[in-house]
Amino acid sequence: MLACSGSKKYFKAAEKLEKQGLVNEAANYYLESLQRKNSNVDARMKLSQVGQKYVNNMASEFFRNHSTQQVEAALESYERMIDFTEKTKALEVKLDYPKAYDDDYKENIEKFCEKNYNQAYNLVNIKSFTNSRKHINNVKKYNPNYKDIANLDIISVCEPLYQNAVSALENKNYQSAASLLNSIANKSPDYKDTKDLIELTNSTMGKNMLFFTPTNTTNKNEKELEEYYFNQFSQSAQQKYKNLKIINNTPFTKINNATDINNSGNIDLIQAIRKASNADLFFIFDVADYKENDNGGQKFLQKGYQEIKTKVNDTLTKTDYKEFSYYSIKHAKSVSIQYHFKLINAYTNQIIKSNTQTFSANDAIDYNQFANKNNMNINSLYPYNPLMTAQANQFNPRNWRSSFSNPRNLKSTSELQIEINNKVVQSFNSSLTNVVN
Repeated sequence: MLACSGSKKYFKAAEKLEKQGLVNEAANYYLESLQRKNSNVDARMKLSQVGQKYVNNMASEFFRNHSTQQVEAALESYERMIDFTEKTKALEVKLDYPKAYDDDYKENIEKFCEKNYNQAYNLVNIKSFTNSRKHINNVKKYNPNYKDIANLDIISVCEPLYQNAVSALENKNYQSAASLLNSIANKSPDYKDTKDLIELTNSTMGKNMLFFTPTNTTNKNEKELEEYYFNQFSQSAQQKYKNLKIINNTPFTKINNATDINNSGNIDLIQAIRKASNADLFFIFDVADYKENDNGGQKFLQKGYQEIKTKVNDTLTKTDYKEFSYYSIKHAKSVSIQYHFKLINAYTNQIIKSNTQTFSANDAIDYNQFANKNNMNINSLYPYNPLMTAQANQFNPRNWRSSFSNPRNLKSTSELQIEINNKVVQSFNSSLTNVVN
């Protein structure tokens, strides 16, 4: 209905415009009317008549612009004409224009590309790269393979980035240089010596990080988690941070009281480790207070009532409520750990980041279960006897009924541990944010 009313609205507006002699505007409104309702016969007829006049006007406009060497205006009027005729063709309304104009259009394209190519070429040569972009895009719009426009395109984008990258390297602004060089590589990986500069920048920005794990952990679960995280952290860091090298195979990864390595009394030790391992960063972590909780499941015997209707005669039905037994079952399980880490600048012995977090995961199930096998219709059951319960104490039994089909499978301890592990690894990655690039 909305489409129909919209079609009528545009049709009436088109008629008014046509009466005022505004053929071009009327044609577009008739087109809109037919687009909104393809079965609008009046709109189809009018579009065929008025639309052809509009096409004739645009054809004349194109010829005039072409004859007077107004190349851009000629292209604009021709493309507007083609766009309109394609839209009407899709609606099965065929409109015609002189096909000889197709060759004239191609001639204008050639002139347009030649003019813009020459302007782009001159601007690139005088290093006016920003101003050249408009002309390069004008050529690419019609012919991306025109002469060596592709090369001018690369130079106009990459050269200013390259110059800024070189300047950033000279000023030891490696992060900025890396960003600029990566932008060049996205446009043209082989531009000048971009690959070599990226390799140089990455090696300059690269950092070595030495992991420490505690040696005094006695809890079996905590010790296993520390070993697991040690491997996961190493893998995650190497995948996520290209400029970070992980050191995890030296004799320093396991030392006594690793969590206190940055204490003032350990300056000599930490500097000795730094020099021996060539580390820029120390990452120290431990797991504590591992807990598993399982309430074992709680099972409560409850009473419910089944609605039973008995036909007394053809017009009378008696309703009673029969008591039945069911179990209300609740079971909950949880796992939690305390995770502590320190990220230390190996040169200054200063803590960059440090935090202690408790990570936990839990699951619970809550459902009802019939005490005996039965074939009762669930929709006939109530948690109370409607005949014996005050109206104010009655409630919609829908949720109670649905609890007989609630999920009954509790997640395992290992599944809960996986959830915690994912959170810990995510925390580790976050701890390196803005420190390692």
